[in-house]
Amino acid sequence: MRMRTPTRAGLLALLECLEVRTAPEHRIKLRFGNLKRLPQDYKGERHVVISRHLPNRGDQEWVEFEEVPGPDPNPPQRPARGLPIHLDIVLVEAYPWREGAAAV
Repeated sequence: MRMRTPTRAGLLALLECLEVRTAPEHRIKLRFGNLKRLPQDYKGERHVVISRHLPNRGDQEWVEFEEVPGPDPNPPQRPARGLPIHLDIVLVEAYPWREGAAAV
């Protein structure tokens, strides 16, 4: 039995079909912001919230993130189909160096 070589048109049709099948279900939106941290000596569970929405910079969404004590009362849920997924880019400043502190 002899195998036929696929035609260029056939390969393009197959590629288009695969692109449709692998297309992302959701749009991804980036959200940028600085993090206001809890004090360095805070011990215990913490979570991050958006404390303030800032003006956009071009097409970038900017917010202020803040650490708050306790467990997250609203754990992340899978977004409904078609809604954008937010990917948070959290900018964190290191705690100031203290003499005698153990290096991590």
